[in-house]
Order: sequence, then structure tokens, then C-alpha cells
Amino acid sequence: MIKKLFKSTSLQALFRKSQFTIFAITLFICTSTFVTISVFTVESYAKQNLILISRTVSERIQPALVFSDKIAMAQIINEYTFQHSVRLIQVYDAQGNLVAESLKNVEHYSYIQNIFDHIFLKDAINLTVQHQGQTVGRVVLYGSSYEILLFIFKIFLGLAFGMLFMAFALLWSVNLTYRHIMHSFTPLVQIAQLLRSQKAYNLRFPKNDIKEFQELNGAFNQLLDEIQSWHTHLQNENVELSYQVQHDDLTQLPNRNYFYQVLCNLFDDVKHRENLALLFIDNNNFKAINDKYGHLVGDAVLKEMAQRLHNHIRQDDFVARLAGDEFAIILRSVSKVEHLISIAESLLKCCEDPLIYKDQKISFSFSIGIAISSQASNPEDFISQADQAMYKAKSLQHHWYIYHS
Repeated sequence: MIKKLFKSTSLQALFRKSQFTIFAITLFICTSTFVTISVFTVESYAKQNLILISRTVSERIQPALVFSDKIAMAQIINEYTFQHSVRLIQVYDAQGNLVAESLKNVEHYSYIQNIFDHIFLKDAINLTVQHQGQTVGRVVLYGSSYEILLFIFKIFLGLAFGMLFMAFALLWSVNLTYRHIMHSFTPLVQIAQLLRSQKAYNLRFPKNDIKEFQELNGAFNQLLDEIQSWHTHLQNENVELSYQVQHDDLTQLPNRNYFYQVLCNLFDDVKHRENLALLFIDNNNFKAINDKYGHLVGDAVLKEMAQRLHNHIRQDDFVARLAGDEFAIILRSVSKVEHLISIAESLLKCCEDPLIYKDQKISFSFSIGIAISSQASNPEDFISQADQAMYKAKSLQHHWYIYHS
């Protein structure tokens, strides 16, 4: 029953149900206690009042009983049944004969009043009337619960107005509390959605006026600090791994895979494919350098060769180390053969100066094979033509050659 009562689809509905449940229980307990105490207090007051009325009636009716004046007795007891909370007055003479009686006519709430009369004022007040030490009769008086019933009605009427006021106040309080909580809760939802959709781990939950929410925000912010730290670490590792996968460890130039990827992308783009040239470069005496000076010197020559090639190309050009002592350069926007010859001669000239390695002069040279994209149908043909031109250049004195189909 309780689980069904508090099973709700919204926080606002849950607040309302919980608050109104507490309100109903509190109202029931307070009302029951107040009504019970009030009714018994009024009952005690009513009984005390009946005793006083009965004594007054017995004193006033004494002369009428002595002189057997039934008219006077009827007037007196009718006055009291009409003006006071008395439903029945009976007057008996000394012999026990009923000489006068007055019954209040109850029209409104008669059924309820009869029940209350039976519950609270069932027993009659019986007083003996004496004159000069002799019993001249007796008065029997039954109280009316009309005043008690009226008092209870007023209590419930007041409680109804009070309950209505409290219900409105409670509804206002619940809505105010709900708005305050939702005002504090909305940033949590918004930031959580941004974290889920945009992976914005740099965001932090704001300071909250509600202590429990502030503790929750603090825990989430600590978690976000750790997530951001790991995310940054992973990004840096991914960048580093990506660089390592795409670059040569020795020369730090792009490797064969990276070169082939760039070449395919350029070749697939019709706009960039035009006026594209490919240079294959191979060291002429690298094996002799390795045999004479060792591999450390050979590595130094490759690094120096890579640095000089990189320094003598344009910003938009692309240089890569393919393998061993083989390098490749992709030239963009080269429309004339004269430009290719000028670039090839400039590259050959940059390696005329020997490498100084531990006070030793290490001379090296290379050959350049050149292919033009207009003569190739795909990247593989382009590479093959540049490779053939390079081997042709090794046999030429000027060490460069442009492929012709």
C-alpha cells in the first residue's frame, strides 16, 4: 500500500504525496486528540451546569409544589427547557405522581442529537424538593447535548478552514521546495548531457546551496578531474602513437605508409592531381659509407640527408623516407619541366658539402628520379615511373632523370 502510494513518475509528485501524507496523519491525530479532550471537557461542564439548573428549578418550583399550582410549575419548567440545554423536566409530588412535564421539541439534528444524548447525558439529575424539612416532591431533569453538538460542529468548521489554509500553505511550500531543488538540480542534468554528447570533460558542476547536492557535485567533480586527466593522457598517447606509426624513428620524416596515404589522397583529388610531380631519391654511396665508417656514421648521413632535403623544399611539398637510403618528395603545382630541373639541381647541390662527424669529413651524393602525374593512371604507376627514373639517373653524370613514356 505504502509502496504504491509513493510510486511516482516525478519528484514533484513524490514531494506532494509525502507532504500530504504527513499532513493527513498529523491532522488526524491532532483533530482526534483535540476533539476528544474538548468533548469530554464540555460534557463535564454540561453536567455541572445541569446540576446548577436542577437546583435552581427545585428552588423556584417549591412554592408551586406546596400549593399544587400546576400552571406555575409548567411555566417554570417550560422556561428552562426553552432557554437552557435541557431536553426534559419532570416534576413529581410527594406521593410520586407526575404533576408537570416539559419536553423540548427537537427538529434539527434530532437523530444525531438523540445519539449524543444517549452517549453523554443518558443519566438524569434527580433532586428532592423540601419545604420546612418535609419532602414535597422531586424534580427529574435530563440534559440536552445540543450545546455539545453545536460545539463539535464549530470545532469541525474551524478545523475545515484551518485544514484548507494549511493545504494551500503546504502546496505552496511543496512547490517552492520543488522549484528550489530543480533550480539546483537542472545544472547537473545539463552538464551530464554535455558530458555524454560532447565528451566535454573540462566542465565542472557549479557550487550548490543544498548541502547534499554540493557533496554530490564535489564527488562528480573529483571523478571528472580523474576522467579528464586520463582522457588527456590517452589523447597525448594517441598523438604520440599516431606520430610514431606515421614517421621514421631515425630521421623523424614521414614513413612509407604515410607517404603512400598522402599520395593516394592527392591522386584521387582531380584538382590536386594536375601539375603533381614525384621525386625518388637514392644515396649513391651509402653502402660504402657503412662499410668504411660503420652504421653509426651511416645513420648520421641519413639524418643529415633528411634534414637537408627537408630544408630545401617548399612548405607545401612533402618529403618522406621510404626505406634504407631511399627518400621521396611529392611536389605540388609544378607546371613546367624547367621548374623540375631547377628543383632537382638545387637538391643535388645542397648535398655537395660533406658531413662533419667527429672531425671526419663524410662526403655523400644521391640520384633523383622524376615522374609527372599526367603520365600516370594511378598511384602505383606514378611510383613505378619515379623508381625507374631514379635507377636511370644513377647512370647519368648529372644524377637526375625525368621519366618519359
